[in-house]
Amino acid sequence: MTPTMLRAAATDMVARNGRTAKVVVVIQQKGGAGKSTIAVNVAACAGRSAVLSNADTAEGSPVVAAGIDVQGTLEKWCARVREEALPFDYVVTRSKLGILPQIMTDPERRRVVVDTPGFMDIDPDAKWGEDPLGNSRTADALREVLEYADLALVPITPSKITWDEAEFTIERVLKPRGIPFLVVINMHDPGKDKSEKQLDKVKAFIDERDYPRVADPIRRYTIHEHAYENGTLVTEYKMSGTALNAREDFMRVALTMEQML
Repeated sequence: MTPTMLRAAATDMVARNGRTAKVVVVIQQKGGAGKSTIAVNVAACAGRSAVLSNADTAEGSPVVAAGIDVQGTLEKWCARVREEALPFDYVVTRSKLGILPQIMTDPERRRVVVDTPGFMDIDPDAKWGEDPLGNSRTADALREVLEYADLALVPITPSKITWDEAEFTIERVLKPRGIPFLVVINMHDPGKDKSEKQLDKVKAFIDERDYPRVADPIRRYTIHEHAYENGTLVTEYKMSGTALNAREDFMRVALTMEQML
């Protein structure tokens, strides 16, 4: 690790001290890996657990879902959800700086789950060991979030189109900053991959690199695909059949996340 990287890691450690909120960033260089779906539903699982354990003793929720995407995907999703069914607070910065640090240092908050943009602004000329993030409002917003990150969730799909980008995110963005991470296999289609050959391939890709991962994938179900349109969260899914399986997939992610925090 270079002197510059060591100074950055030290700065990150200082930023993470002195606050009760743990910050989880859902990040992947490539779009289409399901970052927003994971961010919203993991926040829902964490928020519901907090309510059930009577952790919410003040106004508002101890869990916040936050989005830095200028398109405001998380905000649009949460706005569709019935207010009484939303077990967390949410905020969308649209890449404005200075908003999330205030939330992260709020003593009433316990978890902040951050959804990042559908694509990562990368400097194509950045050399190995240098910060590969580009020079834009979105890139600066991501840098700010990463200064506070306690854990990163990195989605990867059985389709190989996301594998290199997941590795880039881990090796070039997270590891140099000393941010712990957890790989989440998303969108596994149990109908098309009945023998789980493709699932085994992506697991092998992850394990060969010694990356920590959630043991089981988030399976691809129709109920997930319509959740944004219908304004639903996994915490509202029925407790039977496919809906129960779909719900349990995200509960496992949330549980593994908590174990790492």
